[in-house]
This record gives sequence, C-alpha cells and structure tokens, in this order.
Amino acid sequence: MINFIIVDDINFWINCVEERINKVLFKSDIQYKIHKFNDYNRNFYNVVLQSLENKVYILDIETESANGIDVARRIRINDKLADIIFLTAYSKEEHINKYLMKTSKATAFIYKNELHILDETLEEITKNFILEKVLIINTISNYNMIKIKDILFIETKNRKTLIHTINSIIKTSKNLCYLEEEVKKECDFFVKTHRACIVNINNVISFDFKDKKIIFFNNKKCYLLSKSYKSKIKNKLNSNHI
Repeated sequence: MINFIIVDDINFWINCVEERINKVLFKSDIQYKIHKFNDYNRNFYNVVLQSLENKVYILDIETESANGIDVARRIRINDKLADIIFLTAYSKEEHINKYLMKTSKATAFIYKNELHILDETLEEITKNFILEKVLIINTISNYNMIKIKDILFIETKNRKTLIHTINSIIKTSKNLCYLEEEVKKECDFFVKTHRACIVNINNVISFDFKDKKIIFFNNKKCYLLSKSYKSKIKNKLNSNHI
C-alpha cells in the first residue's frame, strides 16, 4: 500500500495531481490511498503522525498557514524514508531549488506548469516500491527471503533450480514455472530467455544473441539465451522502456 498525501490550497491542482496518480498507478496492481488537504492543518498533521506505510507527500510550497519547506523539515524529524515532492508556481531559480531540495531531503521539485514531470517521478517511486518486494521460498535447508531487485536470473540445471542473486546462488526445490509465476505476481521485470531460464531485465546490460550471452551490470554472465525468445525479450524491453 502506498499513501499519497496531497496539500494544495487550490482544488484545481489537487485534482490534477490526483488524476496523474490514478493514471500512473492504473498500470500496476499496487494498492494505494490518496489523502487530500487544502492547508497544513490539524487533519494533515494527524495523518503525518499516523504509522501509515510508504508515505508520498506532494506539497504546495505556500499555503495560507505554512511554508511547505518548513513542513517537510518537520516531517523529516520522525520520517526519514517518506518521499517528498514539492509543487510550486514560482519562477525557476535553480540555485535556490537545489538548496531547498538538500535541506528538506526532497525527492523532487516540480513546477506546476510542468506537471507532466510528476508522472516520471511517480513512475520511479512506484518502480522502487515494487523492487523492495521479496520472494519467500523454501531452500534446501530453510526458508529464505530474497529481494526481487537482487535477483539476476533463475535457471534449471541438472534437475535443480538455482536463483542467482547479486551476491549468491540459492538452491530451491521449487521448479522454474512456480518461481516465474511468483515473481510475476510481484513485478513485471522478468522475461524468459530460454526454456530453462528467466531473467530480471533491470539488472541486464546487454543481450548478445550472436554469442547466446546475457551480461549483467556486475559483469556476471548467463549463457541461457535462445533466439526463439528474441521477440518476447524485445517486447519486454520496449514495454519497460529499457
């Protein structure tokens, strides 16, 4: 669940932001809730103090009662992890904006006449939320929680299933079909490259079909790449804008 907390003293901008959140999140199956306020009032601070998971603040710089920058600093006292996005109608003064971003540890500073940039920021936040999900499986000796973002590829080898992560190789009794379904429930970043392999495209640097080789960001290589899956891989890369 992601909790979006919007503050703006003009309903038009609240509605614009809400529309863009719905547009971006519609592409995923992530649950979310939108909290809307016209000012930094008691109701707003009640939400700030609540132990809600995955908060994303979208704050107006100036309202009748407070300055969004000061509010963000108050939020940061107890919440170091929340995303904070500033919306402003102010003219562009880059050196001031960089200072404000640094002092409030904001995620983004967006001008209201460039609200389309909010879509990109929301997509990045959504992507990071998905990548924090874990795959819980039983290994040969116990249960293991594996961060999906750390998985490079999963292969079947000698009747065993191996999960290759950034730092280790984990053996499991679960078959490849089962694991493929499990990761697809959580995200859309995996693609089949061979009948015995699925790959996390977020960790891939290149697909070399000539040498049947996949190269990952940490220089690890996988040689389970079949030309029969080329079109599916290409479609997956295009759909994920990689």
